[in-house]
Amino acid sequence: MQAWIEESLKNGELFFYIVPAVLLLLLLIVIFWPEKKKKTKEEIEETELDKLIKADKKLKAEIEPVVENAEEPPFKEADKEIQLFEEKPAEPVVEPEPEPVQTSPETSPEPEKPAEPVAEPVEAEPVEPEPVQTFPETSPEPEKPAEPEQPAATIKSGLEKTKKGGFMSRLLGLFKNSVVDDDLIEELEEILYTADMGVTTVSWLMDLVNKNRSKFTSGDDVKQFLKEQIREVLVANHKPFPEITEKPTIFLMVGVNGAGKTTTIGKLAHKFIAQGKVPMLAAGDTFRAAAVEQLKVWGERNNCTVISDKDGADPASVAFNAVNSAISKDVDVLLVDTAGRLQNRVNLMEELVKINRVIGKAKPGAPHETVIVIDANNGQNALTQAKQFSEAVKVTGIIITKLDGSAKGGVLIGIAKELGLPVYLVGVGEKIEDLRPFDPNEFVEALFE
Repeated sequence: MQAWIEESLKNGELFFYIVPAVLLLLLLIVIFWPEKKKKTKEEIEETELDKLIKADKKLKAEIEPVVENAEEPPFKEADKEIQLFEEKPAEPVVEPEPEPVQTSPETSPEPEKPAEPVAEPVEAEPVEPEPVQTFPETSPEPEKPAEPEQPAATIKSGLEKTKKGGFMSRLLGLFKNSVVDDDLIEELEEILYTADMGVTTVSWLMDLVNKNRSKFTSGDDVKQFLKEQIREVLVANHKPFPEITEKPTIFLMVGVNGAGKTTTIGKLAHKFIAQGKVPMLAAGDTFRAAAVEQLKVWGERNNCTVISDKDGADPASVAFNAVNSAISKDVDVLLVDTAGRLQNRVNLMEELVKINRVIGKAKPGAPHETVIVIDANNGQNALTQAKQFSEAVKVTGIIITKLDGSAKGGVLIGIAKELGLPVYLVGVGEKIEDLRPFDPNEFVEALFE
């Protein structure tokens, strides 16, 4: 047998018998297997159906007697129930009638309820005065006006940056040196040149120091000497802000862009009103529309008249009309704003001269005051501005703004020494009250403290 199998394998005859046999077997499986499956499924389904049928029969067997017994009473008792409903309505009909009768008397005590408003002595709502007691608790808010201590900003507070971040911090440090030698003198000169006082003022101070050097025994002596020299210059040129002596007194306000001229005019108007005066404003800066609108806002705040014209109008014409209007309306003071012209623009400076001349024609002797507004942050440039404006028109006084935001407070010393102009007012904050009269003694003490 084994030999036959081996020989059949070699000849390929074995595959001839085996392959058909395998295929036949597979065919039989494919044909008969599904039928067997179906039978099993059918058997399973049949068994399940049998179970359901049996369960259904049991339920019917249990339900049918109950239903048969239950069907008789409803039909038998239905008549009785109908009779009961026919007999009972008579009785309940009588009973509900007294119920509404009872409700009517119950309505009569209801007026007693309005008598409850008599208990409106619950007007213990006057206990609402208690919240009134809470209001005074909120009245600490008026203590905020006690913050006028902040508005009462002083020149001392305005010079903080000059003392801490400016030349004075270095100068006061130098004076702690007890030896007055060449090094101290040289360093003193260097510090003063960085103080925005101007070359002329520094040269004058150093000449005085060198002449009196033999009198100094310590750095504190040098400090006291400089302090007194600066005080003398500021006091000699000091002049208080002018009072209103005639109607209208005309102020011509000049200065470069960004110095705070328009805002200063608004604050001045507030000061005059506080003194019982009637101010009028003239919007002579016709080149910048925002300046006119800004001045109008200040006019509304101070409830005073603003004379203006269209953008680009002749500023001299605006000034002329404003003077005539101030005279006719009998106001106390007229503040004339001008364009924030740069001091190196010759044609614009000539225009300023024209405005000055036109005001003089409208009212002889006017303007009574020509005030230049200077930003302390400009340092030595502010000194140059003051010089050139003084050449164009007769500047009578200076208002220094933004002193609190600058470390260049030394510019006041240079202006007083070189130009001999009084500093009328100093801005030491943003509030209206922060535009303060300049006091030379207060300034010097605060500077060297």
